[in-house]
Amino acid sequence: MSALRLKVLIAGGGIAGPCLAYWLTKIGLNTSITVVERSRSPRVTGQAIDIRGRAIEIMKKMKLEEAVRSFSTTEEGAIFVNSSGKSFAEFIGGGGFTAEYEILRADLSRLFLEATEGLDNVRYVYGDSVESLEQTDKDVNVTFTKGSKDTFDLVVAADGSTSTTRPLILDEQILKDSYKFLGQYIAFFSIPSRPTDPKLWQWYNAPKGLGIMTRPHRNPSTIGAYLCITMPSREQRDPIVEEAMDKGTDDTKRMLHKYFENAGWEAKRVLEGMDQAEDFYMSRMALVRLPKWTNGRALVLGDAAFATFGVGTSLAIESGYALAQELSKIQSTDDVPHAVKKYEEVFRPIYAKTEGIPPGFPQLASPQTAWGLQIRDWILWFLNKSKIYKLAQR
Repeated sequence: MSALRLKVLIAGGGIAGPCLAYWLTKIGLNTSITVVERSRSPRVTGQAIDIRGRAIEIMKKMKLEEAVRSFSTTEEGAIFVNSSGKSFAEFIGGGGFTAEYEILRADLSRLFLEATEGLDNVRYVYGDSVESLEQTDKDVNVTFTKGSKDTFDLVVAADGSTSTTRPLILDEQILKDSYKFLGQYIAFFSIPSRPTDPKLWQWYNAPKGLGIMTRPHRNPSTIGAYLCITMPSREQRDPIVEEAMDKGTDDTKRMLHKYFENAGWEAKRVLEGMDQAEDFYMSRMALVRLPKWTNGRALVLGDAAFATFGVGTSLAIESGYALAQELSKIQSTDDVPHAVKKYEEVFRPIYAKTEGIPPGFPQLASPQTAWGLQIRDWILWFLNKSKIYKLAQR
């Protein structure tokens, strides 16, 4: 088996891509893996994410548990606050909001990179992407954006929910209506911390779907700040936000100042911190749901295949592991299409158990009116006082 050479291209250097690269080096084949990332360097932005379920065991098999714990955000739970900063609902110790393994996306991505980038058979290429690909019975011919060409036995698109490689793999009919915008925009960035900042996820909402959150960091000198704009319904877009995001970071920050300058709570502090933040990033919350993930010697993986709410990181880890397991069974590179097809058959039932999101999310969590907020806050208060949420958590 060690003589069987498997040449793999992975588009995307975030979570799913490096995790897959790691497991491909452990399956007993002579693998040659190229990870191409369109960013010019490893990304240092991103929100707090968590690892749950089967992904925890996979992370432990990678011998990364100690490292993940050392990079913990130190978050101890979540509280909801009013405009004066007074909490009215507290979910300490998790309560479904904070998982046992909470880590910044950039930190987890870095751990996966460090587990693979020193290996002789894994190569990272930054500042490039897949321009086109052509499949034959024996391989996949790839042309890259910068003009180079190469041939692979397998191509994996793991470049996120807005994947540019996905339409090169799956046909238009399969992709139709697969990207579902949830009607929420979120900006992530770091701001200076204060001694009074709790080790809690603080959540504040104002009318018109505005939300401000702060979350602790492992680095005691900063905390994570989040500015959310939620539309009245899913798929509805805000033309002002869209235009600002299209123009770039400076215009996006100016837009956020106009939206949040009188929002209440710690809006002034957060906006001032945003102006100095070097890790600012704003994105659209979306689901990706596809009836098919694979096509011969190519497939989509992680958020490129099934971006979802709450468990996207865990699914990315699980899917990379599951694909590597199926590839470990091949006897020749002719078996790659069968292994890819088998992976989808095995993993789709696993994904199906987690693809749902809370009814009405995120609109019910971020009401548009003052009375809508009052109703939501009363529900949260009741859940907190009655401890019913613990049943849901279990």
